Amino acid sequence: MVLVQATNTRARAVPCVLEERCQACRKCPARTECWTKALLQIDPGEAPVVESSLCYGCHKCVPACPYGAIVLE
Repeated sequence: MVLVQATNTRARAVPCVLEERCQACRKCPARTECWTKALLQIDPGEAPVVESSLCYGCHKCVPACPYGAIVLE
């Protein structure tokens, strides 16, 4: 029997949301792509923020944004 120990890793390059490009989509395609739910939208109509402690660095959110509002830091 082989035991696998899970490790909690953080992303090296955490994406960030450029508020001036973000259109605050009602159904944000980038939030849909984020399987860890690291993109948080606190208030409707405002740009989401990336919770770095939840982001694993898959960067699927970057190309998912049709406005190019999510970039790598």
